[in-house]
Amino acid sequence: MKKSLVAVLIPLVFFINLFSYTKVHALQNAPVKSLFAVKPKGNYIEILKGSQVIAKILPPELLNEPSTKRQEVQTIVLPFFENGAVNWKFEKSEPSDLLFLSDGKNNTLKINFHTLDAFYKITSPNIALKDQYQSVQLAFNYNCTFKRPPQLKDDETINVQISIFSENKSKILVLPEKIKVTSGKGTFKTSFSIPIDSRYISFEIFQTSHNLISCEFENFKITFIKPSEYPLLLKNVQVYNNYIEQEFENGFQRFTRKIFVSSSQDVINVEESLKSKEDHQVFKEYSVVEFESKPIFILKRDYKLEKFTKPMYVTDSLSDFYLKLENCAIGYANNYDSIEAYNIKNKANVYMFLSNSDDIKYFVIGKNREHIYTTTQLFRKGFEKTYAYSIFPAEYTYSIKSRAPNGTKAILIFSHHSDSNMISIIKAMMFGTTDAKDPTYMKKGFVGYKIPITWGFFYKSVKGIPGFDNPEYRNLIEFLAQNKIEVVLHTASPVAKENTVELIKKALEDTSYLKLDDWIDHSLSDGTRNAALKSEGAIHGSKNYSFDLFLKHGYKYCWSYLDVKLDTLNMLQPDKVTWHPQIFFKNYNFGEGNSLYQWNSVRFKNLPKIISQSQLNKLVNENGVCIIHDYFAHPMQKNKLFVVKNKNVYISPQFDKSLRLVANLMSKKLLWVPTVKEFIDYEVALKNVQITPLDSTTLVIDNKNYSEIKGFTLIALLQNGQEKRIIIDLLPGINLITVH
Repeated sequence: MKKSLVAVLIPLVFFINLFSYTKVHALQNAPVKSLFAVKPKGNYIEILKGSQVIAKILPPELLNEPSTKRQEVQTIVLPFFENGAVNWKFEKSEPSDLLFLSDGKNNTLKINFHTLDAFYKITSPNIALKDQYQSVQLAFNYNCTFKRPPQLKDDETINVQISIFSENKSKILVLPEKIKVTSGKGTFKTSFSIPIDSRYISFEIFQTSHNLISCEFENFKITFIKPSEYPLLLKNVQVYNNYIEQEFENGFQRFTRKIFVSSSQDVINVEESLKSKEDHQVFKEYSVVEFESKPIFILKRDYKLEKFTKPMYVTDSLSDFYLKLENCAIGYANNYDSIEAYNIKNKANVYMFLSNSDDIKYFVIGKNREHIYTTTQLFRKGFEKTYAYSIFPAEYTYSIKSRAPNGTKAILIFSHHSDSNMISIIKAMMFGTTDAKDPTYMKKGFVGYKIPITWGFFYKSVKGIPGFDNPEYRNLIEFLAQNKIEVVLHTASPVAKENTVELIKKALEDTSYLKLDDWIDHSLSDGTRNAALKSEGAIHGSKNYSFDLFLKHGYKYCWSYLDVKLDTLNMLQPDKVTWHPQIFFKNYNFGEGNSLYQWNSVRFKNLPKIISQSQLNKLVNENGVCIIHDYFAHPMQKNKLFVVKNKNVYISPQFDKSLRLVANLMSKKLLWVPTVKEFIDYEVALKNVQITPLDSTTLVIDNKNYSEIKGFTLIALLQNGQEKRIIIDLLPGINLITVH
């Protein structure tokens, strides 16, 4: 039986420059074909196929933090009643009264409800964007009256949904937010970054309540912030036959672009390097390729090729990029934070983002419980990064770096947040039961099924909640660490105000022998100021600053305190083609000096229901990724995740079934279940693997890591729509892989 994939690994003990690699082709009887060529044209590069210009590689662009100049900010006040017309749309339950209160600006609306079963929705008119803006700020005041004050278990919320549209009014992005309200006045403020092709914004405010008597809104203001442009000017160009090198520079950065056409003139390789000259804040940096050719297929995040009919498509840093056009294809992009492709009247523009704040949602919890977000990224002097992509014939077979090793498809990660956990429930979750005489003891649960998990624990015991200072609890944590469970501190104390710099320092020191390097913050939602990383621990100059302690102890990762809201397991959400999915990221605003990888998660209301055969199969079919956040050993999980029988605690039948399904998919090599640390380490190693097509069947794979990657998996997308997976231990240095 003929093999469809053949791998040839050639470890080299000396450095090979890919751009100097040559290959001799037999020319006898070969059909005439159009070859690639490149030509400098001022500050951009023309790409030709034969005599036809098919693309242009444009100068890089930098959008920096906004200046303080007044013209960089535009604020619009949105009155309800203006020039004799009401432009807002109102939906409400009956009977209820709308009352426009005029103070000369017609900017106040009051809704009085005659019943206590009230619904309303107010929708703003479309707001046109006449320029490119970095971000938008929305603010308004509200005043709610209730029959009875909202209770802790019955929070009243106002829903705010912001919609962003393209030129043809198709929806690009939806940003949902909730305001927890009490009786009386309040102010809502939010800010958000907007995609490049945004042309209109509108927002809706709505609520359903059995308790609401009246609500009043006023002073709607929307502020557009323009990014300050700092052109990267062309300083130097070198041309050597089919090799072109450009150097761009401004006051902050030096950008070097190398473009080389292979000796066969079949492949164009582009390598871009960025070096920070000074400390500076960046909103967006990107490199652009404009194609004259019609886009045909785009690679989705589920590894499937889709006809490129939509106006915009976004990929993420965990997913390979591939765009097939009529005259060529572009792919093998490496190290870009994200990539946006635009389908523009039978042409395509591809934006390669070097840094993109849309992808990095960093925040801290403010004193008033609000989330304070950053929209820029800090890069320090000396920061360097190299990026690469290739342009090649459209008929080439394309290959993908799989996110998961050993031929597995989907990735599922469990993370436990301690809270009111109990030792007996922990044992049931890990071993199946607390009854050591039961025949199922140590044969069920995470340890019994050999399912890794990232397990958070407290350092200090408080009010019946065990911590590391409890000998039985400490012994259990040590046992889990020895059984391939990633144990991590879930802050130091369950009580927010107790998490001082001194207590965190002691917690890090006393657990250092476990070689911990991951961290999960706890209990910050009430706004209590403490030394947790998402409170003030990462804010230099605060009395609660603790970030230096984490760097001293070699910490590399922490929970971002962000949960994605999902109804399915896949955090990549491949059908949301305009969304920037973010699983983990670094943001250099976070602390001083180096940063930690911050990882996002998703929490489900009913975990056994979501970890079902159908949901797991969907995750596998989508080659998806999910990091689950839950409270596995919390008493509230009784009859969900655990049950009590004859004074012993057992894993519940429904959750046991979920774990058996996971273990079964693991055994079939369909599902990879790493710890958070293992997952991030593997994905970072993949970022250090650069693939360059040599010809239609041969790939040059450069493993820039210092060690081999076990189970490296390459997926070839064949012309018949099928895929083939090849699994190798990828040695450091240059490897050649032939795909038939």
